[in-house]
Amino acid sequence: MKNKIWNETVKNNFNNASANYLSYSNIQKHFAEKIVSFLKDLNIQKGEWIDLGSGTGLLADEIEKEFSTKNITRIDFSKKMLLQNKDSSKKILWDLNNGLPPSIRNCPLMTSNFCIHWLDNPEKIIRDWFNKLRSGGYLIISYPTINSFPEWKQTCLETNIEYSGLTFPVSKNIVKSFNSDEIFFSNKYSYIENFPDVYKLFRSIVNVGAQSTKCKRNKVCELKAIQKFWPKTATNSVNLTWEINIEILKKS
Repeated sequence: MKNKIWNETVKNNFNNASANYLSYSNIQKHFAEKIVSFLKDLNIQKGEWIDLGSGTGLLADEIEKEFSTKNITRIDFSKKMLLQNKDSSKKILWDLNNGLPPSIRNCPLMTSNFCIHWLDNPEKIIRDWFNKLRSGGYLIISYPTINSFPEWKQTCLETNIEYSGLTFPVSKNIVKSFNSDEIFFSNKYSYIENFPDVYKLFRSIVNVGAQSTKCKRNKVCELKAIQKFWPKTATNSVNLTWEINIEILKKS
């Protein structure tokens, strides 16, 4: 029951953010472009290419721009996010916590950008995705790791305030069920966002629908303390540092 309530909360937040998502999703755009840069160097077989947790179609659009002959199938559990995709695109409304849609199998390429950390059991789900690839197929995922948001976590420690952000995956756990020859590529990247203050920082998270948390919301007095003690830059602004992992898995 708890997982069901949580999943509904996550879905509702993304639905509410769908109309404005593209205007605020700078980090997602950055890593969508990076995924495409890797795709250009891979010899992807013909067949149906899938974008899992596609949201508004940000990554799928980038892939289609690079590979003009491809039409990417977009899968997401947020109806309003899917409605932001191009009318001509193939869209499947589906909760990836329930595995893949039955029609998805024997695919040469599956991609997923900033999705798996919202799933109930990402390690198991990624293995299931991988198993549905055809021989020689690729699964490419990007996700924030547990090392993200050090400024936020340190500020909470110093102020004795509970960290209310999402707990992201541990990279080694995500691929622990894969053999070394199945891990084609794995690398971590640092990405820093800058904001005038923590209030705009937290607003940026809401703007993309990513504010879901299993912790209690911060009180006004706690937010003021976080703003006061969050480390400042030379211009008195604040940074939020992400660690993003990109994994490319290849099925032999």
